[in-house]
Amino acid sequence: PQMRAGALEGTRQGADEIDLSLELLDVQAMDTGRHRAMVVVDPQDRRKIKGFLYLSGIHSKALERADASAASERSGGWSRSISERRMLQNLADKMSERTGVHTEVLDGVALDDPRLMQVPFLLLTVRGEVSFTQAEANNLGRYLTSGGFLYADIISAPLALAGGYQHDLPALRDFIGQAFEQIDYAEHKDWSFVQLPPEHPLYHSFYDIDSLPRGFWDIMHWYSDIELRFELSPNFLEGIQVDGRIVGVYSQKCYAEFWAGEAERIREANRAGNTEGRFVTGADELPVYDLGVNLMVYALTREGSLARQLVDAD
Repeated sequence: PQMRAGALEGTRQGADEIDLSLELLDVQAMDTGRHRAMVVVDPQDRRKIKGFLYLSGIHSKALERADASAASERSGGWSRSISERRMLQNLADKMSERTGVHTEVLDGVALDDPRLMQVPFLLLTVRGEVSFTQAEANNLGRYLTSGGFLYADIISAPLALAGGYQHDLPALRDFIGQAFEQIDYAEHKDWSFVQLPPEHPLYHSFYDIDSLPRGFWDIMHWYSDIELRFELSPNFLEGIQVDGRIVGVYSQKCYAEFWAGEAERIREANRAGNTEGRFVTGADELPVYDLGVNLMVYALTREGSLARQLVDAD
């Protein structure tokens, strides 16, 4: 088969058709440590994708402060750095197993560090109220308008309010707004949150996902002998749209907890008899990983992606 060179080689048009085996050798040779990602995709079959990807977590004093109380609420030495590392490593493992993209996890990058511009896919999980710095907001705004891709996920339990339960976290949504304000982008004019319809390419970048997997808290039925009557999380993901392009995804589904192995942790506790809670998961985890693979593939192969620009700069 013939593959098109240039899936991640910038915005050049009319790339030549070249031999598959030769292209694979070129991709492997490109992994010299200079780039965080490179892939080639068969234009006739989106699942024939080869290359490499290096993921990184993020550091932020604001996140550390927001998560300080969470460590005391969990057993097993929970910490943001450990949890996030598990999320990224499990995603990397699935990406490597299911696609031809070899994926590894590198050390984290500070949210206000200029090196953020080298990270093709950014995972941001927030557990509670958080106040980011102006420098962090400015750097995120530059990142999102320079080809970066953000997956922002709220991983806290729904907040009980007088009118019901709230899955959203206004502080996280506000931070994204502040990021664009820092670079003089106006909401509804230059950027906006938009619901992603089922036919959006993100849901079909590798797997065909016709319906969203249930969120982490949506499948929590019983835990610690208390029946949890949460309202279901919104049955959609929101895209962060800039000039007509999706540069990120905003989630109220708490999918990252699956990637962190939280469902398995609870199952192990159940088996050990440490809790009489019942956590229904089974087939729920598989489609969440399918979505994770789609997110990463979309982040790499979409038009204008940071990964394409990095390789194009050579």
